[in-house]
Amino acid sequence: MRPECQSCPVRRDGLCASASDKQLIALGTIKHPLWHVQAGVCLLAEGDATETVFIIRRGWAVASVFHENGRRQVLRFAMPGGMVGFERIADGCMPCTVEALTDLTVCPIPRQSLMRLCQSAPELALRLASLLAAETISDWRLLGGLGTCNAAERIARLLLLLCQRQSRASGVCEDEFALPISQTLIADATGLTSVHVCRTLKELRTAGLLTFTKGRLRVMDWPRLADLAEMSETPEPSAFPPPALGRGAWREGAMA
Repeated sequence: MRPECQSCPVRRDGLCASASDKQLIALGTIKHPLWHVQAGVCLLAEGDATETVFIIRRGWAVASVFHENGRRQVLRFAMPGGMVGFERIADGCMPCTVEALTDLTVCPIPRQSLMRLCQSAPELALRLASLLAAETISDWRLLGGLGTCNAAERIARLLLLLCQRQSRASGVCEDEFALPISQTLIADATGLTSVHVCRTLKELRTAGLLTFTKGRLRVMDWPRLADLAEMSETPEPSAFPPPALGRGAWREGAMA
């Protein structure tokens, strides 16, 4: 087994979580040396042919597409343990652009080599399918709300999904998270303008639900935030002290 595989921070997460030592040795044999990608650099470009799948070891990436009107739609955020590059279309080209949101460390694996390994290790193939299905469901939850949710609901859903993913990865329920995303990215992920996002975040803060400043999110009321996002899978609410709410506390229908 390669030394970097033994010390990998996502060894117990993502695709490798189901791999035996023998399979990890096989993965180490087919994968290329680690890539280090600076924040803002494009890892995969929409329309490019690619034969490489990347497992994120450290950092965050963002997948997006540009519409004909020039606006960008963020499709998903990829975190440690996540995989990018597997989502190519029938002609072998990428349907979206993936760029480094923060400095990234990734494991590049040739697609065909990975597929051959999955054929010989069904449990690895099932793990891969499960991960891709979970990502698809998460994407549906986010994108599905664009046509049915108001601004506060869209933003609450996005932030809550990102918090949940971090909590599951760390195994720890916290009330504060590092989210390396800007208000512009939130706007691109929710179909809003940056001005609307800024105004809505202020409303959520005034309501005592959350604060989001300089890439750090603090959740002050899990049950009400989950209710606003129309989601039930949240960290245990009793793990956090209830916030002291003022006269501007959120109530149903207060935000549009």
